[in-house]
Amino acid sequence: MKNLVGCALMPHPPIMVPEVGKGELNKIKSTVQAAEQAAQRLMEHNPHTIVIITPHGPVFQDAAGISVYPRLKGSLAAFGVPEVTLGFETDGLLVRHILRKAERLGVSVVELTDDLAKTYRFSLQLDHGAFVPLYYMHKAGFKGQLVQLSMGMLPYEEMYTLGKAVQAAINKVDKRVAVIASGDLSHRLTPDAPAGYSPRGTEFDQALVKAVTNLDAKAILNMDKELVEEAGECGLRPICFLMGVLGGIEAKAEVLSYEGPFGVGYAVALFTVKECECHGQ
Repeated sequence: MKNLVGCALMPHPPIMVPEVGKGELNKIKSTVQAAEQAAQRLMEHNPHTIVIITPHGPVFQDAAGISVYPRLKGSLAAFGVPEVTLGFETDGLLVRHILRKAERLGVSVVELTDDLAKTYRFSLQLDHGAFVPLYYMHKAGFKGQLVQLSMGMLPYEEMYTLGKAVQAAINKVDKRVAVIASGDLSHRLTPDAPAGYSPRGTEFDQALVKAVTNLDAKAILNMDKELVEEAGECGLRPICFLMGVLGGIEAKAEVLSYEGPFGVGYAVALFTVKECECHGQ
């Protein structure tokens, strides 16, 4: 798998961005440092393209989404800092390969077009789930192209298969590609957590972090449904997708940080692909 330079799992609280977090940034210091480290290490391979999957784009029940707009941009205006902006060209070639491979593998993927956005009243801008990890990649020097996927409420196995489709598509293009899954873990870790408290939130996070560390796709795909429901998470499907991207590849996982200071679990993990022959040139 010479084209896949590596993968990362990153959380997406806007407070991670200094212009938003300001004085609160110290409360998630480990997460910020780990995100910087993950971005820097991915950038050592000088990727041409980043594929990112977000749980906060347009989410359909029966399909994942893929942005086909030629240029993807966004800002953190919704969080009080409209001057913090990002923009990337879409990698149209890789998008076409992903659509082709997904169709071949029987995964439902819908193209997020202007017409669809008008019909369903969603934005084509980068949502904060994509924006926050990309902020760190841009800070580390990334100026390449982007493929943005939005997760669907599909079975976990189908999200895994979407990852396999992306893996196959990456193999078809002559460029270096990094893949990022954006997702937070349990939103119910403390009594003041955004989704309320569940004692099982911590149990979920511990089980998922362990499975990620061990690259145990089976454990991730077969997590107890009641436990998942209690956790109130938004990262499980993106992580299932990531396991598909890494499926059958010799890789090493490092969990660089885990913390939950605001009642939401934030994990940063880096996945090094051992077969990668693509150090930046």
